[in-house]
Amino acid sequence: MVIRNVREDDGRALLEMLDHLRQGAKSSTEITVRVLAAADHDGVCSAKMLARVLDSAGVKFLVTPVRVNTEIIDELKTLELDSEVKSVVLLNCGASLDLQQHLVEHQVSEDVRCFVIDAHRPLLLANLSQRNQRVIVLDDDPTAEARGERPPVEEFDADSDASDVEAESDGEKENEWNPDGSAANAGETDAERRERKRLKEEARQEKQIQRRRRLNEYYITSYFAMPTAMSIFKMARQTAAPSQDFLWLAAVCLMGYHDQGLLSEVQYNRLAWEELKDALDSSSDFTLGSSPGSTSRTAGDPTPDSASQANREAASDDEETREREPKRRHVSIPSRRRLRFESELRLSLYKHWSLEESMMHSAYFYGTLELHRDKGLRSLKNFFATAGLPPNEYKQLFRHMEVPLRKSIRAKYREHGKAYGLTESRMFLQQFVQDLGAMGESTFIQPEISCSDVVHVMTALLTSIPSALSSARPELLPTTSDGRRDTAAINKLEKEAMTNNFYQAYDVVLCEDPAQLRDGLVHAIEFAKAVQSLARQIRDTKAMHTTRQFRWCKIEQPPLLFRNTLAIRRLAIWLLQTLFAFTPKGEGAERPLLVIVRDQIRDTYICVGATPAKYSDQDEFGHIFRTILRADKSFKYRYDFFNKSCIEVAAEDFNRFLELMNESF
Repeated sequence: MVIRNVREDDGRALLEMLDHLRQGAKSSTEITVRVLAAADHDGVCSAKMLARVLDSAGVKFLVTPVRVNTEIIDELKTLELDSEVKSVVLLNCGASLDLQQHLVEHQVSEDVRCFVIDAHRPLLLANLSQRNQRVIVLDDDPTAEARGERPPVEEFDADSDASDVEAESDGEKENEWNPDGSAANAGETDAERRERKRLKEEARQEKQIQRRRRLNEYYITSYFAMPTAMSIFKMARQTAAPSQDFLWLAAVCLMGYHDQGLLSEVQYNRLAWEELKDALDSSSDFTLGSSPGSTSRTAGDPTPDSASQANREAASDDEETREREPKRRHVSIPSRRRLRFESELRLSLYKHWSLEESMMHSAYFYGTLELHRDKGLRSLKNFFATAGLPPNEYKQLFRHMEVPLRKSIRAKYREHGKAYGLTESRMFLQQFVQDLGAMGESTFIQPEISCSDVVHVMTALLTSIPSALSSARPELLPTTSDGRRDTAAINKLEKEAMTNNFYQAYDVVLCEDPAQLRDGLVHAIEFAKAVQSLARQIRDTKAMHTTRQFRWCKIEQPPLLFRNTLAIRRLAIWLLQTLFAFTPKGEGAERPLLVIVRDQIRDTYICVGATPAKYSDQDEFGHIFRTILRADKSFKYRYDFFNKSCIEVAAEDFNRFLELMNESF
């Protein structure tokens, strides 16, 4: 695999990738680029951005969302019969899969090249081997760069046995030539020869031990490097016309990492200021959106239908493709939508909800005021009274509050929050806010929306589960002729739902369609309620357990949406924040947390590990999971998630798995 550092030469590696994609498209009128994007915030934002860049470059492409490595393999299999595709771009996925091996195994044309831009660390060292020339990893890792670290590719590539045997053989040649013309080691006694061989063997073993130690150390901790959309943003700035749409996509992606606890607040602030705020200052004359009358879909953007094989074949015919696309309502979008970077209250969706409900569903306020207790609820009412907010104001939608109160809301929190243990640095977060202009005013939406709001919307959309997959209604689940659950049919339904969810998030992220945005906000509010309610249940039933090194909780009958690892991760972060990080006294020291959710449909347990944000670059769950799987090979499990702190274990094996977790941590 060829590794290119995106942080060198002003991101030239990204430009070279784009040039390769352009060259591959010159000799064909068909789709020449396949884009496989992770079904998460980063995958949506980076795919949206890359789609616009490729479209402006005249490159025909197809975007397909993927959840796990198995789905990447399935997509690579389809390339065996597709001679037109020249490149595969993997966005926030693929670096933990031996892509070279699968390209060869599935007889994909030797002309096809894979470009990987993936924030998940560590990278699979088998992928980084110098023998892999068909896969190019675009590495953007400021964390490793700051530490002076690099992936141990040379150590991995070293064939210790062959090289040492060859070296030993060379040393033992009876007639070895040397400049003096005399035999090497002439006059050496048998004892000296044995001693020399012993020392050489010890040196070989020590070298091997050091190499294996280096490899093991590399795999011990998991963390996230530069978000993929942030890397694509660097390329977009150099290749496309200045657009704050790209800046907004990068900002939403970055906020998604912060919201999911994948980046510490220090990392978030550094990237927001150094990478994005500077870009905003240098392009302050530009606004979001292209022109009045534009729609939420740009030319070249993929459609949900394009995920099917039929539409892959039809995509080469522009007219036929347009006929197959679902008809979308034409929405008039104002051309002057401003983007700004400012200190915003950390209140979940408060501009689209009531202040009271928002505080009840915001981790910092919920934890600090202890809103799970009657004492905390009294403190909340006292805070509103002290701040001069009567019940008829804080209980109604924010946009319906009196204008003077809305305009002074931040000042009120700054002035009166301290008396209730609320600190300004925790109450506010610097983030990007988009002014929706006339669109918001004319469609009953608050005329401005923050990156945090959009992240909540995307999380809710990406984790949505159709009623056909509800384990609460088993009669709706597909069955085989003998009455058993049809696993293949269920997998197909899940893939279709995931694809539909991805494109809903894809369409809403730029906030161009008021109807989609309004529906998304409704879903986001319901999702926030579900997280808070389930966390309250875990607290009330004392379901949290503590071991020496980590905590864990198991949920046997979760709401439907918690079959998705993104939703479970969000629950885990809420628990870490409200039980420990933001609670005045806390319930013990912060420790890694393992949230275990029963999947009634598959009869498995989905395990998602989360590390406190300040230790976000030291997550060891992936290493522990791999250690357990090596120790007991009889487990039935699924471990092909992009985030290696997630694993799915068969219900019958789970108790043994948890016992080994306690022993290994």
